[in-house]
Amino acid sequence: MIKLAGKLLAGTALAMPGALWAQDAAPDDQGGLDEIVVTAQKREEGLSRVPISIAAVSGDAIADKGTANLEQLSSSVPNLRITQTGIANRIAIRGISSGDNKGFEQSAAMFVDGLYYGRDQLVRMPIVDVQRVEVLRGPQPTLFGKNAIAGAISIINRTPTDEFEGSVTGSYEFEHKETQLTGVLNVPLGDQAGMRLVGYYRNMDGYMFNTTLGRNEPNVDTVFLRGTFSFGDNNPVQARLKVEYAKFDVLGQARENLLPRGTYSASPFFSGVDTVLDWRSQNNGFDSSTEIVNSTLNLDIELGSHTLNLTSGYLHYNSAEVLDVDYTALPILDGTNQNEKYDQLSQEVRLTSPGDGPFTYIVGGYFQTSKLAANDNVLLGSFFQGLAGPFAAFRPLGDSRSLRTFKQTSTLWSGFVQGTYSITEQLRVTGGVRFNHEAKSGDRNLVIVAGPTNVFPITTVRALWGALRVAEHAITGKISENSTTPMANIQFDVTPELMAYASYARGVKAGGFDIRSNSLPTHPTFPGTFFFRPETANNYEVGLKYKSRNVAVSVNYYNTKYKDLQTLTFDGGIGFNVNNASAAKVQGVEAEARVSIGDHLQLSGSLAYLDFKYTDWRQGQCPFGTTPNVQPGNFCDYTGARATFAPKWSGNMAADFSYPVGDSLKLSLNVNVDFSSRYQTNGTIIDPSSYQEGYARIGARLALGNIDDKWEIALIGRNLNNRRIILTSGALPLATTLTGNTGVANTGIFDRPRNIALQASVKF
Repeated sequence: MIKLAGKLLAGTALAMPGALWAQDAAPDDQGGLDEIVVTAQKREEGLSRVPISIAAVSGDAIADKGTANLEQLSSSVPNLRITQTGIANRIAIRGISSGDNKGFEQSAAMFVDGLYYGRDQLVRMPIVDVQRVEVLRGPQPTLFGKNAIAGAISIINRTPTDEFEGSVTGSYEFEHKETQLTGVLNVPLGDQAGMRLVGYYRNMDGYMFNTTLGRNEPNVDTVFLRGTFSFGDNNPVQARLKVEYAKFDVLGQARENLLPRGTYSASPFFSGVDTVLDWRSQNNGFDSSTEIVNSTLNLDIELGSHTLNLTSGYLHYNSAEVLDVDYTALPILDGTNQNEKYDQLSQEVRLTSPGDGPFTYIVGGYFQTSKLAANDNVLLGSFFQGLAGPFAAFRPLGDSRSLRTFKQTSTLWSGFVQGTYSITEQLRVTGGVRFNHEAKSGDRNLVIVAGPTNVFPITTVRALWGALRVAEHAITGKISENSTTPMANIQFDVTPELMAYASYARGVKAGGFDIRSNSLPTHPTFPGTFFFRPETANNYEVGLKYKSRNVAVSVNYYNTKYKDLQTLTFDGGIGFNVNNASAAKVQGVEAEARVSIGDHLQLSGSLAYLDFKYTDWRQGQCPFGTTPNVQPGNFCDYTGARATFAPKWSGNMAADFSYPVGDSLKLSLNVNVDFSSRYQTNGTIIDPSSYQEGYARIGARLALGNIDDKWEIALIGRNLNNRRIILTSGALPLATTLTGNTGVANTGIFDRPRNIALQASVKF
């Protein structure tokens, strides 16, 4: 029954383009399509009037599709990729992302109710009871800040209303035994206050079977709680306090090894490694636990016709992960662990002018202080103690480890202003600028330790770690940065329905400290790194936005040049150094459309074309079988190559149908497809073997419910054509070393296969 229903349905891994426009929106008195309201410029505006390339996904669409986090959501937004790698999480917008180093700020800045989420671990935060998610593509320097160099993701949660209401939504996915349960309760507290309480639970058995540990993976367990309290509603001073707690534990990754080449499978070391793609993995575990607490206090104060907004934020998280980073059942790099602790305090002050005059403006300041502590311990297992023949000299590596600790403090001050002047009723110009000053201090220490079964002298152990280009060291330093990031645009209403715009923006992403480098910059034979500089971008964009009674279309062309990109450079051993080693030119076209046909049918779609070229990258790691062409250092020149996670074409399309059944029921059907052309999946090198071929992924949602939305039962299908999609990949560690550079195989993380869930919801 379920399999038959799945063949009849269609569904991507989450919210689709139809969802992009099925939003809580301001009524449009033209009828047909509603105007979508967004706050991309810190004011409520219709989407068709905002001179930015922006996609907005409604909270209703997120809930309807059972979307658990931003990683799942990203498949519905062209030119957005959010990927969990072996040791980190990446957000890529238009092909620009940060690498796997905890010292990086994210290139695509994330904000939740105005609170900055700059650490990669926070990508896994559940998204529950949200009003909408706005994805702003391209640098957003003035109103969103220093690190939004590739774009910004803004999550706006629902707030208390003046009515007593609530809802309970539950779903169960049959194949992977996934349960999701969400409860919402909204309670008015007199005429001037209210509270909104949200609880969420998710548990999933997993879709990859680990034959070594005898369990399905990734096994997910998530608990999330939110309380939002509002005070002084409809008064000159309004306050809103939000407190959140989240804990998400994950056992394992959806990882398989694949694509053996050369002598890998015949090697006596790796002949038993499973490289057949059959949804079965062999490794010794990837266990992760993250706990997050945050709070936001927002004050809106009426000062005559102006509004003063004060946003105070606190963010804390602890993360602990134990990783098998050789990705096999062999005891090579088992038990490697990394821990993070992060604390952030921030305060924004913003004065907003009335929105109905010829000149409108926003002026403000921002302060943030943060502390980061990170530990990274790499353990070499008993595998090395059994080496023989020419590799016997490496036996002292067995049961030894490198212990790396890092601490960082940061203080950021910003001031910003943005204003719009209406030259005529049809012509408007906007200009803005932000000044940033940031000071950071960092402290990195690395020591080599021999374990209890290691009988060799510590000097021998340290010398062999040196052969892997890892050396004991301690280093501290300070950074002080100033940056000025201007923006300007011009908008012209060609007709009441058609708006054209052109814009320029300069973005900057902070410099920092290399947390994972394995030696000092001054090391005589294999120098490491510690400092890396900021990266910059200059973006030019032109676009058209059209909205009539039944049709809405937007199209834009962008051209962005990035300099001093913070790039991971292979150190020749077992690690990577961070350098400002590359530059890139990114250009393309993004288009979105929606059409209302009658009272019951809406069609929608999005399409993105991305032309990405590194204009200067001469320090890339060479893939297996490639002769280095840059000396010294045995590097490969990637100038002219595309980035990873950057398909040339991506997009989606959907049809939404709703029809009354009798006087009290409503039948709803959503059919959707998201698609992508071929893209590179290796997170650190340009490897001809590490590609995901182009695909189209199909899905749907079929629902029957009360016509007043009091209850609903739905069947949700995702990836129903069962496409096998690799999200990220890389070469298996030490494969080329132990085969004498004659063989290698890849390891990869795979997206979820076909799954079908039954969902029920009740509102009161």
